[in-house]
Amino acid sequence: MLNKEFLDWQEETFKAIELWTIRLKNEALKQDTYKGAINYLDINYPSPICTHEGSPSEQFQSVIRSMFEEAKKMVYDEAQSQEIKHE
Repeated sequence: MLNKEFLDWQEETFKAIELWTIRLKNEALKQDTYKGAINYLDINYPSPICTHEGSPSEQFQSVIRSMFEEAKKMVYDEAQSQEIKHE
């Protein structure tokens, strides 16, 4: 029973991480420019923990920082797929 609950929790957590990463990207894209979107993600990027014990909470912080990095990559990808507007 516990194993099933734990596996369900893992699946829910993976889905939540994916959804929150997309929400971070969408929130960033509310800025006026793509540069502003990247700055938004940089400003809100969580500070790393100073200790390096590899505890579960430290690993979780690493996951959160990775979500910001992935959201930033998504913004870059979207910006780079735009056509160049020639004047």
